[in-house]
Amino acid sequence: MIGVILANTGSPASPEPDDIELYLREFLMDDRIRQMPKPVWKWLLTKKILPKRKYSSAERYRFIWTEEGSPLIAGARDLAQQVQQLFNAEGEGRVIVRSAMSYGQPSLESVLGDLREAGADRIVLLPLYPQSAYSPTMAVVDAFWRAQDAIGWHPPSTVIDNYHDDEGYISILAQSIRDVGYASDAGDRLLLSLHAIPLKDEQAGDTYRAQIAESVRLLADELGVPVDSITVAYQSVFGPDASKWSGPLTRDVLVGWRDDSFRVVFACPGFSLDCLETLYDVPHEMVPALEGEAAKPAVDHVGTDIQAACNTSGRFVWVPTLGSSPAHAAVLKRVIEQHL
Repeated sequence: MIGVILANTGSPASPEPDDIELYLREFLMDDRIRQMPKPVWKWLLTKKILPKRKYSSAERYRFIWTEEGSPLIAGARDLAQQVQQLFNAEGEGRVIVRSAMSYGQPSLESVLGDLREAGADRIVLLPLYPQSAYSPTMAVVDAFWRAQDAIGWHPPSTVIDNYHDDEGYISILAQSIRDVGYASDAGDRLLLSLHAIPLKDEQAGDTYRAQIAESVRLLADELGVPVDSITVAYQSVFGPDASKWSGPLTRDVLVGWRDDSFRVVFACPGFSLDCLETLYDVPHEMVPALEGEAAKPAVDHVGTDIQAACNTSGRFVWVPTLGSSPAHAAVLKRVIEQHL
């Protein structure tokens, strides 16, 4: 039996401050995430950052929380179930597909334990980041090895660390952009917003931005547009000094376009599933950057409907993440099959 784990970063157990503090403490203390020596960072985190951030983050999580709980956790579970159904439909009974998180639940440790009990004797780990980076992709891989140590089980394992140039991924990404009416010949601007990484990681050999460049080149070919007609920018910088992170910043690009009249078709191709960075940041930060502060959401809770949250004049066009769509599940199944 082969156990397949679709892994992502994770989410708090609830949008309440105490649960958020537990989650952020685990997340921000990860060696792949923290940006300074551990003792100093632990003191700052415990004494200065978490006492305030757990409350501000609670407001953000409440905005996106659903009856199913965290959209990221629910989306990952649904996606794993769809991939499982595709394997089952082909009579591939030797494959067991589960979702797991680096931080929070379902943990990699618990999912590995479940797969062992189900009879798996080999594991395929697929972090759901098409373009790999030291953080968060390698944070998932680190957590995977730690989880094996924790339960004392070290089956033969394969890690699929990226699928940035996979034909199926590029194809459905292009189709998702076409589906919202993207028309370059009518003057639409396509903006791809990806998670920023620390420049020190790139200087240490991280190929994240090189992978992004290749994804963009292939996407341009698939859409039939010049590669330089696609703008790439970065979001989710952590800390006060943005100059130490990959750029340009997405908000800066959007502010620079505020006085223009063209439509902005906005996609986040590095986020496989909706999460805080899409469901909250897009309506609260990206749309107002383009259309002004009056475009901020007029409601304090929206769940997973980004378009409903965006108080936009129509200039900002959101491209939904691939999420738990059947097309996305089919692509991931094909990626996994190449490693079986």
